[in-house]
Amino acid sequence: MKRLRLFVLLVVVGLAAILLFNRLMIRESGHGFPIGDQIVLCEYGYSRGGDRLRYAIIRTFPKDSTTAERLLDKRVARSFLVWPLIRDADGRMAPVGADGHVYFFEGDTLKTMRVRVNEHTDTMPLDDSRTLDEMWAYLQRFRVD
Repeated sequence: MKRLRLFVLLVVVGLAAILLFNRLMIRESGHGFPIGDQIVLCEYGYSRGGDRLRYAIIRTFPKDSTTAERLLDKRVARSFLVWPLIRDADGRMAPVGADGHVYFFEGDTLKTMRVRVNEHTDTMPLDDSRTLDEMWAYLQRFRVD
């Protein structure tokens, strides 16, 4: 019985160490910009010095929204041991995928896809978009299945 408890404890500690290690390997950045009557906030998780985008969370807000309102956004939550949580299409909070997943919130509507993108060079043209549809179309160029 003691061996089983020790084994279970070692498995739990090992899984926690793997989660923490993965979390520490991903860096975060972001930027914001206006498009029409919206403010767009982009958050990125990346690794390999920006050569690999792990996730992107793109959210829109009315241009007249306050900083306090944007900070209270219920579509995204933070957790120390896992990547950010997003409110999925079913209304549940779920950890973001970290294999090139894009989460594009236009209001409460969520669109998702997987991309292969360089965080530094491929995400910067997003703020040159004239519309949200144009931004989504640009990201689709990098779509992978």
